Amino acid sequence: MNKTVNINLAGLVFNIEETAYQVLKDYLSAIKSHFANEEGCEEIVADIEARMAELLKAKTHAGKQVLVEADINEAINTMGRPEDFSDGTEDENKSSAHEQKSNQYKNKTRRVFRDGDSKVLGGVCSGIANYFDTDPLWIRLILVVLFFGFGSGFLLYIILWIIIPEAKTTAEKLEMRGDPIDINTISQTIKEEAGQFKNRMQNFGDGVKDEYNRHRNNRTGNKVVNLIYTIFYGIINVVGKIFGVIFVLFGICLFAALLCLIFGIGTIDGLSVHNFFSAIGGETFSFTLFKLGLALCVGIPLCMLVYKGMKLVLGIKVRYRWLNLSVGILWFVGLAICLYLGLNLLNDYSAETQLKEQVKINTNDTLFVKANNNYPALITDIDFGWNRGRWLINTTQNPPIWWGKPQVKIITSENDSLSVFILKSSEGVDKPDAAQRAKKINYKLAQQGSILLIDNYFSFNSADKFRNQEVEVLIKLPKNKIIYLDNNLKRLLYDVENTNGITDSEMGAKYWKMTENGLTCLSCTKEDLMNIKNEINVKDSNAHVKIDKHGIEVNSKDAHVKISSEGINIEEKKK
Repeated sequence: MNKTVNINLAGLVFNIEETAYQVLKDYLSAIKSHFANEEGCEEIVADIEARMAELLKAKTHAGKQVLVEADINEAINTMGRPEDFSDGTEDENKSSAHEQKSNQYKNKTRRVFRDGDSKVLGGVCSGIANYFDTDPLWIRLILVVLFFGFGSGFLLYIILWIIIPEAKTTAEKLEMRGDPIDINTISQTIKEEAGQFKNRMQNFGDGVKDEYNRHRNNRTGNKVVNLIYTIFYGIINVVGKIFGVIFVLFGICLFAALLCLIFGIGTIDGLSVHNFFSAIGGETFSFTLFKLGLALCVGIPLCMLVYKGMKLVLGIKVRYRWLNLSVGILWFVGLAICLYLGLNLLNDYSAETQLKEQVKINTNDTLFVKANNNYPALITDIDFGWNRGRWLINTTQNPPIWWGKPQVKIITSENDSLSVFILKSSEGVDKPDAAQRAKKINYKLAQQGSILLIDNYFSFNSADKFRNQEVEVLIKLPKNKIIYLDNNLKRLLYDVENTNGITDSEMGAKYWKMTENGLTCLSCTKEDLMNIKNEINVKDSNAHVKIDKHGIEVNSKDAHVKISSEGINIEEKKK
């Protein structure tokens, strides 16, 4: 039967045998004596007592409530004795034993704490970096990628901030870094912290002293200048933070759009991203390489924009030259990939070829021109394009079929004969390649007596790639020849000259007669003519400008420009 006593060690109550208590008391007395003359003695002893209490707490459990002398000796061996760490007094055996104990400790599992000494916000990233023995910057970059890429980085950071405790005591800081927790490392850490604090206070005191002396010696004029400088600097600082917020928001929005583009989320004017690039680049286009180049060439500047914005907002002035160098190299790699693919793609638009096919038309009477609805649009068709250059893409077929609107032009014939031509054009790597694509365009005309049926659409297979394929129906009408334009041609007529100044879209359902100056309306009503009076027409040998209720239309030798409620449409004329 052994006598026991109750003790309070670092706020924890222990039931300990009297002999064990005496050993612990002698050990703590030796610790106090050893560090009596050291700076921060009380803090060192308090941290050592806290660590001892933690070790002894692990010795107790439901089946064992009393600490014995063996428990105390084991804890002392873990912490080390003062004489083991005395300068110049330990022998080689003790030094080797301490080194072996330190290595054994470092092999143990570390604990995760938030590092308050090197924190930016809550010390989460620096604490995790200590746990994995790596640079905190990599952990921060991972969270930034999670935030911008998946939207979970911020929430994850808040959760980790809540559940991970901060390393406050010296023992916790050592355990966070994986260093051995003994009296030597505790004392060294506290000495280092005390020295750093002393230096900061010394620098602060010197700064205050210098500032005081400077202000005391300043004249009134200098004080006014300093006041103006302070106000100006404060304004610049506020403006910088505002720009930082703008940079962050702008960068996040553009980065989200980039991710949608890379992962094929969303559409480009109704056409899916994958189908769009398949139509433009074709099946041989390297989408994976293009996405990689786009991610590097565009994604890196956006990430750096957000990074710089965060630095402005948080007032971070630390610079990482190796980071700028690394992302700069990656950006150049992405730029090289995009330039390589882009130049290869642009090479497919290097040459243009137009194939001309004449259609025999036999009629001595009035020529009736109507549109033949050769393709009834489906609900599932994708309406893609802009203004007049819109396409219907039938995705129910594999590969998809593109349907486009032809252009119908009517000009004066050079002779007394009526002639009709189909002009098919396309672009390609060279003339033969462009001609081959033009040949694959499907389009036809048909004559039924005095009626000329014009297909409403031309088509081509998406496997042939989109290379600005176009079809133009050119009708050369002799002078004094009468032609009737059906109302369903209003979306096909393009740049048709007439002496009445009627727009292309309003020329349907009327009879026309060819004259030296173009078509003249034979069946226009008074209302049609009244509408013309409300127009402003300016015409010379180079261009014709018309302003009416529909907008502004400029028709020149080089281009046709139309500005209306539907937008601005500019079409260059082929020479």
